[in-house]
Amino acid sequence: MADATTTVAASSSTGVSTTIEVTTTGPTTTIVATTVPGQLGLSPDGPWHLVDSAPGVEGVGLVYELMPKLWVFLPTEVDLERGYLWTFNEEDRPIIEAYLMAVLTRYRSTDSVPATLDDPGWDLYYTPELKALVVPQYQAFSDRGIYADLDLGVVLRPRLTEDERSEDRAILLDCVSDGAVARTADGEYAPGATPGVVAHGYAFEMAKVDEAWKASGYNDEVSACSAG
Repeated sequence: MADATTTVAASSSTGVSTTIEVTTTGPTTTIVATTVPGQLGLSPDGPWHLVDSAPGVEGVGLVYELMPKLWVFLPTEVDLERGYLWTFNEEDRPIIEAYLMAVLTRYRSTDSVPATLDDPGWDLYYTPELKALVVPQYQAFSDRGIYADLDLGVVLRPRLTEDERSEDRAILLDCVSDGAVARTADGEYAPGATPGVVAHGYAFEMAKVDEAWKASGYNDEVSACSAG
């Protein structure tokens, strides 16, 4: 599967969801990114590193690899043709980085059987309430011998909205190019797995807790794959 826009209750790579509300509108497109030099970027001491491009990404921006087959694209120029209305900026960087660490925690915890759900990232980048909701679900997948294989790769395209933004709360939208797939311990596709690359839209609620940003909720959001 390629270039399809869909929303699901749980992605083929063993995603789980909670419920929050968000409202946005408009189109996107995506194909080789041009990275831009300069001081703007993610924190240099993070687990990511700058690369030239990622699968299915085009436009002017920064591309980072978080782990093998997991990338993020951060546009640095408004591009109406491609639907990039938000651009990466220093004010939003702490929220973006917390989100990236939350996603990285999820994938590095669930890419093997048994899952490694004692990763400290669950406490650092998830609120206790969200951790208590999602970790048991990932444990259940692991108990059934299922893990997330990044397979064709996953590209994150997060952006922040001005809706409901405050000093301690933000809504983050992400149109994920999801080439991950759920597999069983013997390497076969898990029941219900859908190989290929599909676009999944998500809305994440980010909350500032004790001066640190954390993921506090998320759900499917079709508008995340619209202009923004």
